Amino acid sequence: MNNKPIIKLGAVKGKLIPILQEYLKELEIAPIKNLRKLVHTFEKENYILEVTLLRWQDIKKYCHEFDMIIYGSDQWLESGHKSMISLRYFKQENCRISLLVKKELENMPFSYFKERKVATSYVNLAKEYLGIKEENILEISGSVEAAVTLDWADSIFDIVETGKSAEENGLIEYKTFVKFGAILATKKAEKIQLFESLGLIKKQNKGMRIAFDGLDGSGKSTLAKHLVQNPIINTNSTVLICPYSGKIGKQAKSLWNAGKYFEWATIIGKNHWRAPEYVNSVYDRSILTFITDLINQKYTDEKIIEAIETWGPLPEVIFLCDLSPELALERSDKRVEELQDQFDELASLKKYYELYQKAVEFVENKKIVRVIKLDSRKPVEELIKDVEINLK
Repeated sequence: MNNKPIIKLGAVKGKLIPILQEYLKELEIAPIKNLRKLVHTFEKENYILEVTLLRWQDIKKYCHEFDMIIYGSDQWLESGHKSMISLRYFKQENCRISLLVKKELENMPFSYFKERKVATSYVNLAKEYLGIKEENILEISGSVEAAVTLDWADSIFDIVETGKSAEENGLIEYKTFVKFGAILATKKAEKIQLFESLGLIKKQNKGMRIAFDGLDGSGKSTLAKHLVQNPIINTNSTVLICPYSGKIGKQAKSLWNAGKYFEWATIIGKNHWRAPEYVNSVYDRSILTFITDLINQKYTDEKIIEAIETWGPLPEVIFLCDLSPELALERSDKRVEELQDQFDELASLKKYYELYQKAVEFVENKKIVRVIKLDSRKPVEELIKDVEINLK
């Protein structure tokens, strides 16, 4: 009877096949020759690896059926699952996301393209990087270069590898934003140490806890996602945690609506999902968010500290994405209507901007956690560099 554990690996077909082959080579498994065959089984001394080749859309939909998956970090950043734990990052030297324009427009200012049609299959990333309005985005899933030739758009925002396709269509690379790699990931935190013991990933050290906080529209979610999907902090597994969303956050929101802010904060604090200690945790919102409301409601210092203690262990560092209420409103106005809420009104944003400053003063005066302010007026790619410098 074969008692070897079966590890199911789902891999995205197409341009990521070389990454899969590289990983198999590291495991001393022969490369897959017949790529038309979708399921491949490899038996090793201490495990059986079952590799399935699928499209990203199918892997995203059925990711819970696999122990591990391999996909492009650009795909996850555009439409991924926050609960995916990044196990390993693979560089793709020439893979980057760029704005491509007609050669005769190469000397035009960046603002020129922000106010005109941009064709892309990366709608969410286009909003985040370009700061472009919804009505100026032309969503197109393939052969994006044709949109400029057909005068449907003035530029394209897309993944570039060799640049040959763009050149053949009369386009030049106007601005490169971020280079992307590929990710080996899992949704099964309980199996990470098994992967380690089988030699499927490197030994895990003690993880870090990093948090991003700030107004809606300040860029905190964008930065948190990038920190998870790019190897900035260390080689450990990394996961994105959104404590105010998900089942616990949504259930607790009724307490906030009822004005029971302390109960709201402590229920989320006690019950939100925490990663194992060997997994880096990147929080999209943390304690500063609820401290704003407790300060606004004039809770005592003792009650605020009591609420903070329910969130332990606390992050080693919180990045406050600092952005004026006016700019935050401008950015939030570009989001789709269903994502906007009462916090997108200017009066509310001004109020919470001041409350965030007071929350930072509170945790710094009490020496609770280190807070680093980020100037969120900067482009995303510069902010990522600022985060990296501060963490190193």
